[in-house]
Amino acid sequence: MTVLVTGAAGFLGAHLCRRMAAEGHAVVALDVRPRPSPLEVHGVRYVQADLRSPDAWRGELRGADTVFHLASVHLQVNAPESDYRAVNVDAVARLAEESRSAGVRRFVHTSTVGIYGHVQHPPATEDAPRRPTNPYERTKLAGEEALSQAAERLGLDVRILRPAWIYGPGCPRTAKLLRSVRRRRFFFIGSGGNLRHPVYVEDMVDALVLASQAPAGARRDHIIAGPSAMPLRTLVNECATALDVPPPRFTLPRAAALLLGFAAEAGGRLLGRNPSFSRRTLAFFENDNAFDIAAARRDLGYEPRVGFAEGVRRTLADRTWPLDP
Repeated sequence: MTVLVTGAAGFLGAHLCRRMAAEGHAVVALDVRPRPSPLEVHGVRYVQADLRSPDAWRGELRGADTVFHLASVHLQVNAPESDYRAVNVDAVARLAEESRSAGVRRFVHTSTVGIYGHVQHPPATEDAPRRPTNPYERTKLAGEEALSQAAERLGLDVRILRPAWIYGPGCPRTAKLLRSVRRRRFFFIGSGGNLRHPVYVEDMVDALVLASQAPAGARRDHIIAGPSAMPLRTLVNECATALDVPPPRFTLPRAAALLLGFAAEAGGRLLGRNPSFSRRTLAFFENDNAFDIAAARRDLGYEPRVGFAEGVRRTLADRTWPLDP
């Protein structure tokens, strides 16, 4: 079949495009960025286009069986909320409308567990209270709502996946974490006892494929996470073990971390760059993110296969996306 993938130049998008092409599907890879080298594979046709400009991509939907919508404004800390809304909300509804007009069979939308914010009673299910705390999380929730309304109005078959922290080769945040641990520059903020629930990228790709194949009538929204949640300190220690370095011990007081975040964000605005540390980083050290994936197991047949220690080993061994650029 023919599939269209938005956000194809991103971490998850590149992995999904390679998987679909390897399985013999024709892939239209859509992204605002230049074509990355991992997508220079047979069966992938790359289209550089901005989702905010429908005339640039509308025609690419013709003949597509499935749309995998992964594109978003995400890591751009200093972007105005209007930019988040334009891509994460308005463009989602427009893409859904154009997909229905083009006869697309299934629309698979990638959201985030960030819409739940701090999980007060882990593990959270799909019906847990929504508590988004930043522009990304707020607009991803609004994007889900806009898509659901469009799906009902248009009769479009939609599936929404909410992944936990996706990691693996090619992920900038994974590489940043591993480099900081390897160089012994990683520090904790707080005890490191908060729960994280990582999912290896190939398990996430499995979930996307399964969502595209799920029978009509199944539940529309699913949380996707790895085999188990773990305390942050355990997660970081697993990274240190894989890198054969001592586990980090230093802890930065929260007040100092907030000041560092303010300073880094201000510096990023002046230089026109995304800061390497921000106040949003605090959520990684403070929020509990642990989830119940029973619904995905039941409805999609999803079963995560890669534990975190194995996933880190695979990341370090993969030379397609080197840890150091």
